[in-house]
Amino acid sequence: MQPTEAEWVGAYEAWSDEIDATLGAGRTVFRAACVATFDDEVGSPPTGRLEPLAATTRRGCAELTPAGWRRTQEDVVRALVSANSEPLPPRRRPALTEIASSSVGVRPKVYCWSPAAWVPFIEHYATLRGGEEVSLKGVADTARNRIDLDPSVCSSLGRYLRGIRPSKLSSENLYLAEALSVLTHQAEHLKAPSTSEAVAECRALQYVRPLVSATLGPEVATEIALHAWEIAYPRLPASFRSPGCRDGGPLDRNPGSSAWP
Repeated sequence: MQPTEAEWVGAYEAWSDEIDATLGAGRTVFRAACVATFDDEVGSPPTGRLEPLAATTRRGCAELTPAGWRRTQEDVVRALVSANSEPLPPRRRPALTEIASSSVGVRPKVYCWSPAAWVPFIEHYATLRGGEEVSLKGVADTARNRIDLDPSVCSSLGRYLRGIRPSKLSSENLYLAEALSVLTHQAEHLKAPSTSEAVAECRALQYVRPLVSATLGPEVATEIALHAWEIAYPRLPASFRSPGCRDGGPLDRNPGSSAWP
């Protein structure tokens, strides 16, 4: 019986983890064994659009070092982005580049996806990279200086760019807080690829107040910043949070100020 796309990606991830663990333990994996086990345990993809993932992996079997395998996995993610974006290409949003530039100091290419394309992509991506990584609703590609965003994030950022204030006592405040954190979190990864999720998120959290203040005014900045801190932050997986992320803590970007975040 032919597997579904999700089942095939799941089998691929399980096999890839075995290769990664073997290399990480300092053991040798020969190219022929890499290809043979891929064919046996994963096999040909059920659809043509996933074939580039298989081709990328087979090429990666020729560079079996821990660093080489990490590069292969990055190439597989790029192949997944391309496979899911071809029918409904994401839209590049230069205005979102300016948000990243004014806060983090990088100028990435930022793309907003359609819901129809994002849903299957993020399902596959979650399997490849782990559910915790997709909870931020954004994907950063350091090699291409690119950020891909969930359509709901882009919708909130679009209203922000038009100067539309969230309605009082509405979920729009939380959505905007999360959207600004998503974009700046991914921008932090582009600025410093080795940055941990917890550090990137704490930095992103602290951009919310100045960004909102600059566009919507200081009177709403505190409220939205507190939504980011009191509601959004505690919901994140443990790997995205740090005890050092607090007023006066080691991750406080403005330790001389009592305003937090």
